[in-house]
Amino acid sequence: MPKQDFVIDRRLMLKAAGSLVAAATTSSLLPTNLFAQTKPDAVLLTISDLHAPYARLPNLLSTIRSLRQQANAPSALLINGDVFERGNVVCLRSDGAADWAMLDTLAKEMPVVINIGNHETAILDDPTEFIARAEKRGIRVISNLIDQRTDRLYAPVAHQLELGGIKVGLMGLAATNQFVYRQEVRDKLLFQNTPAYVKDTFADAMGDADLKLIMSHAGLAADKKFIDSLPASTVIQGAHDHLDFDLVHGNVRYFHGASWGTKVGILGLNKSSDGVQTQYNAETIAAGADAGDAALAEMIAEQKTANLTGEDREVIAEIPQSLNMHRSILVATEAVRRAAQADLAMLGHTTFGAPLSKGPLTRYDFDAFVRFGGGLKVANVAGKQLAMMLARTNQFAATGIEQRSGDYVHVAEVDLHANKTYRLAVNAWTAINQKAYLGTEDLAFEDVEGLELKAVIADHLRQMR
Repeated sequence: MPKQDFVIDRRLMLKAAGSLVAAATTSSLLPTNLFAQTKPDAVLLTISDLHAPYARLPNLLSTIRSLRQQANAPSALLINGDVFERGNVVCLRSDGAADWAMLDTLAKEMPVVINIGNHETAILDDPTEFIARAEKRGIRVISNLIDQRTDRLYAPVAHQLELGGIKVGLMGLAATNQFVYRQEVRDKLLFQNTPAYVKDTFADAMGDADLKLIMSHAGLAADKKFIDSLPASTVIQGAHDHLDFDLVHGNVRYFHGASWGTKVGILGLNKSSDGVQTQYNAETIAAGADAGDAALAEMIAEQKTANLTGEDREVIAEIPQSLNMHRSILVATEAVRRAAQADLAMLGHTTFGAPLSKGPLTRYDFDAFVRFGGGLKVANVAGKQLAMMLARTNQFAATGIEQRSGDYVHVAEVDLHANKTYRLAVNAWTAINQKAYLGTEDLAFEDVEGLELKAVIADHLRQMR
């Protein structure tokens, strides 16, 4: 039987989570004084890791338009990869109709630049197809991905915008782990060594830009290897890790903008004799069919009607209260802990997409919450080693890049004893990539027969009251 040191009382958890998610469960209210103190000369609106977030897409569209109007300054939109999500069956079966509709609308109103992520080919088998469709809409695509068939870049690695008298240089970097791309795409891709590529090409790519901004989908671990080589006042728009932070590291502004359409960033630019000063804010995007652009909401509803099956629409659980992303994942870790009869469970952050929302949870919604399935694995871990692993978990709370590794796991708070041995449960992806997620390579994980991640979590959610 598992030890009970780490049992979570769900009612207490929900009570504690209430204050954390209040903003996410109400309609998004745009701050009326966002640009009151310093009127920007130009504004860059930023999104990372979209993943076809249909519950938020209409509100995201209307928020972007409202922010642009509030700024009353030349504006552009920077999308740092992962427009599509294969696990969203409506996106897959409709060929991304709603996603393209939103991009169509925005491209008619402001410059839009997309840096290729690893999910642009989630529903397309060739990056050239995505680029062609985007450019037909007037969207600029950048990337340092190389087409293995031609040995040439898929798209220009850099682009320059001129907004409000400010020359903004943009450089695009791609994720370099082939396993985060679909099998059908891998043999079409060649990857650059990210730090070496930045060192060799940054100056030429940025040219005479007043503001130099890297759109990096390479991930935080790669960004950490070149950030100290960048000139002061450079900006990095990070992505791929689904992180949410804004910091200044050695005079370089570095921010990540969360994922799944939950945030839109607002980078205000002001030019002076000292160069371009930047100010970063982020606006939270609420979920809800009644929030946001009515035309896009209607289109998504039509696409759901056309593309969702009865099985997709099946209600598998009633969620008693909306939770933020961390608290949502803690529900899943508790499900895994109990099923595997373990002392504690850890689950990788990007296994999950949209947080849990109060009300009926359909299978379609569930697939947005738990993106990937697979087996469960367990290992015995000494308390001392487990303490070292716990030091790198829950990195959403870190204050600097030194405390971040990019990939990490979510885990409930625990009270360890150094002389004890603990039974740890994880999903298969975390076990296979234990160095990246857990910081160790020597855990002897074993399969837990008869248990599958998504099934275990779904069963746990059905029992919530």
